[in-house]
Amino acid sequence: MSQLKSAFVTGAGGFIGQHLVRQLMSEKVSVVALMLPGETVPNEWGESVKIVIGDVRQLRMISKEIGKVDAIFHLAAVVSDWGAHQTHVDITVNGTEQAIDLAIQWGAHFIVTTSVCAYASQLAKGPLTEDSALGKPSSPYEFCKQEQERVTLEAVKNLKLKASIIRPGNVFGVGSIPWVNTLVNMMQQGKPCRISSGNWDAGLVHVNNLVVLLIAAAKSDYTEGDIFLGSDGFGITWKTYLDKLSEAAGVAKPKSIPNIAARNIAPVLEWVGHLIKQKQRPLITRQSYRLTGGANKFSTEKSRKLLAYEPVVSFEEAMSELSSHFTSQKL
Repeated sequence: MSQLKSAFVTGAGGFIGQHLVRQLMSEKVSVVALMLPGETVPNEWGESVKIVIGDVRQLRMISKEIGKVDAIFHLAAVVSDWGAHQTHVDITVNGTEQAIDLAIQWGAHFIVTTSVCAYASQLAKGPLTEDSALGKPSSPYEFCKQEQERVTLEAVKNLKLKASIIRPGNVFGVGSIPWVNTLVNMMQQGKPCRISSGNWDAGLVHVNNLVVLLIAAAKSDYTEGDIFLGSDGFGITWKTYLDKLSEAAGVAKPKSIPNIAARNIAPVLEWVGHLIKQKQRPLITRQSYRLTGGANKFSTEKSRKLLAYEPVVSFEEAMSELSSHFTSQKL
């Protein structure tokens, strides 16, 4: 077990980043947070968090301003299954390479958050473990998540990088854009957001449970590119989650689209979107279909066995938190 006294967090102003910084503060870890120009700094950070304004693509240039730390939590990435391929590569992959350089320079433990989207075409086919083969990517996001893992593992092998790779499932909780806010907006607008019955595992992980796993990995001695899946492991289906989410938000029940229609229309919508250079993502893509159109049960066995990982937020507690959040918004 390694000591964790100081940490640098990229993407600190994002959904996962803010929850991670909050927990690190509660554990008396000295935090340096990378924030984008103009990004709002949470009031609760006060003077306890050192703020560095900068771009993840220019980490080498601001390394002295950041200062040596025990661990680097690398969260910064383009989080979308749409957009220019090169933009994803420039930010997600190049940013990872620069964060790796800092970790090597300081001898820091590098904890990179990728995604279950690294499984790509292997998704929606049943249970997956850390040893399951990766599939063929269909989106720049899937491609770059695979690339993040590749460059990390190469640095472990060739440059003696100390690293752990965390592959989160579908991260939800107050503030989640894709798995809370976007879904609620779709239900409000009467757009289908459930595929067929949705009676299969949603592969969810509450953000606070993910934070527990991230910190456990950072404190561990599993630094040779070990991969850990981030999942709640509760077996909650999309039907259950979306029905409970609609109740929590006080919106109409989710509408559904037949599975075969979703699977067949996704590549067509992508093709048309690319043809007309559409800036907004289509209603459904191959990636979003893979994440919601079939069983995605992500094993927690390795995380539990090696990192003593145990979820701290139950599904019922998570939905109660969301209900309170939406109720307060309406007051």
